[in-house]
Amino acid sequence: MGALLVAEGIEKSFGASRVLRGITIAVGAGEIVGLFGPNGSGKTTLANIISGLVRPDNGRIVFDGRDVTRLPMDARFRLGISRTFQIPGPYPSLTVMESVRVALLCGVPATDGSERTPARIEEELTAILERTGLTAQRFWPAAKLSQGCLRRLEFARAISCRPRFVLLDEVFSALSARDEAELAALLNSLHREAGTSFLLISHNPLILEEMCCRVVAVEDGRVTWEGKPADLAKYVPAAAVHDHGHAP
Repeated sequence: MGALLVAEGIEKSFGASRVLRGITIAVGAGEIVGLFGPNGSGKTTLANIISGLVRPDNGRIVFDGRDVTRLPMDARFRLGISRTFQIPGPYPSLTVMESVRVALLCGVPATDGSERTPARIEEELTAILERTGLTAQRFWPAAKLSQGCLRRLEFARAISCRPRFVLLDEVFSALSARDEAELAALLNSLHREAGTSFLLISHNPLILEEMCCRVVAVEDGRVTWEGKPADLAKYVPAAAVHDHGHAP
């Protein structure tokens, strides 16, 4: 399986604080890779660099064979690199439908070359809202949405650009069991039907074991383990070994 996206040798510091220390991670075409680690391990900083929100001090981001390290976030979005945020941040006064429409208009053109007429855009918008279970809330402003609906809106916006790669930053955090199951089913259907690649960031090993093809663990800005999801339970963070003098 060829790598669709590679973050290679990524380093990042904020002042005197070194957050990323030469991380390399690859996601293959049609693969769901989990990124696991404790709070403060550098997961979200890496997400920000992959998506173009932050530029690395060293290293590069390669997407489908193209170096996109210097491209801004909107240009990467149009190439098919999309993401959700750990803290959903849609414009609170925009309705669900308006928020998704904005993302849809900025997305990747249809692969069949068909013209994106206003009618076609509305059809696509309706389909995305139906797929993400937001039809009933389409006229609601984001400020009135529940946490579960906010996560759905984040996901709807992320998939509206017809992405080939989606970065999901703690998308299952603070959800009810029902919302979690429905969002997982949605992610799996998109992966199965469109072959979309995902980098799923989470500190919840159970989510990663259930959803991913492969898991990469990071700690203190470094990759410390990589393997099959079923073997994640065997991973012992370096901090635990350091604190206790031995693996539990």
